[in-house]
Amino acid sequence: MIKLLNNPKNNIIAIIIVEIITLSISFTANYSGTGIASIILKWVPAFIGITTLLLYFISRLFIKRYNWIISLLGIVFMCIAAYNLYITDYSQTL
Repeated sequence: MIKLLNNPKNNIIAIIIVEIITLSISFTANYSGTGIASIILKWVPAFIGITTLLLYFISRLFIKRYNWIISLLGIVFMCIAAYNLYITDYSQTL
């Protein structure tokens, strides 16, 4: 099981798939009334995903085991960000 989790190909594919799913969730949210901030808000899961990939690649240089924890944390943060963006009512903000 650890071998499967520690496989770089599996981790990279998982991060990219979750990034696509969270981006589709954040792009379907209702951003009425936010103006230019909606452009930045839509791409928050992508920024988290790119940061996760960079941290994963850097950690692969120094640590050979337990890199899947970085992937798992990035996936959880992307899901939380997409969920919070989706449930927020932007029509009541200034």
